[in-house]
Amino acid sequence: MIDELDDTGEHITTGMSRILIRIVENPTSIDYVAAFGIRSTNFRHLVTSSHREFVETVSVIPTRHRDRSAQLLAAIDKLQTTIRYILDAVGISCTDLVDSTAGVVCELDAPAGETIDQHDIGMSIDQAHGLPVVLMNDGNAAALGEWWFGARTDQDCLVHVTVATGIGGGIVEQGRLVRGEGWQAGEIDLLPVASHSDLTSASVWGAWEAIRSGYGILQYVAERADEAGAGDGTVSGTDGGLSLGANRSTWTAADVFDAAATGDRFVNDCLDEIAQYNAAGIAAICNAVNPGLVTLGGGRTEQPRLDHQGDRGVTR
Repeated sequence: MIDELDDTGEHITTGMSRILIRIVENPTSIDYVAAFGIRSTNFRHLVTSSHREFVETVSVIPTRHRDRSAQLLAAIDKLQTTIRYILDAVGISCTDLVDSTAGVVCELDAPAGETIDQHDIGMSIDQAHGLPVVLMNDGNAAALGEWWFGARTDQDCLVHVTVATGIGGGIVEQGRLVRGEGWQAGEIDLLPVASHSDLTSASVWGAWEAIRSGYGILQYVAERADEAGAGDGTVSGTDGGLSLGANRSTWTAADVFDAAATGDRFVNDCLDEIAQYNAAGIAAICNAVNPGLVTLGGGRTEQPRLDHQGDRGVTR
């Protein structure tokens, strides 16, 4: 049986997805763990030891959303036949709503907005390999990683925010993950930051995720363009503006930031507005949880302009 790490436990971490676990029964029996970080787009795995060492390099391949059990089992099969260590357990972090006690992914949101129903990961691995499994939401796993190996110094409470295709997070207080009644605490993505907006996530109007996440940025700029009556052409008339004549479903977040970098006034105004909503989300966390530290991570935190407003908003 495996639970989250505390100050008396053995330490094992994936690094990329930062799964941290404590062996609560017969801890000396666990030496090597296959650690998986499953995101909306990428499927990462490596092998780590109880000495916090990565004994294999990180492998990154596209996630097969409808075939993840087979993808996991194939990866474990390959590890067991190619590495010189005997695997003792499997740790998995993923972007989905999970039931950690049952080892079940309750609901998976695929990148195109498709929802995939319940997926029993734990039983699949147990039946195929007889290995113990810990399954954890990636926001919670990352929060534990930040607590033990990140920027925390002497703070008693930490909140970690992950911003990628969607938004996730986790809360750790005095080394313990705050789970909530149904083990779903930390789902900060649905905090309403713009109640007047028509954009939604999980039927929540103006949800933080609907505006600040990877897909949220795109739909926010598109909505503002529609409101402004931009039509075809570029939204600001600059040579480097974001073209709206093409199918907007082909846009990427990189397209938006590239347009901003070339001086597109409309896009820059949109990003400034998104930064304000982002600050509102971080401030809401601080008001509700009163953490000593908030950390940010994920593939969509590479744009500091969207996150620096959070510092100002919290200070005010």
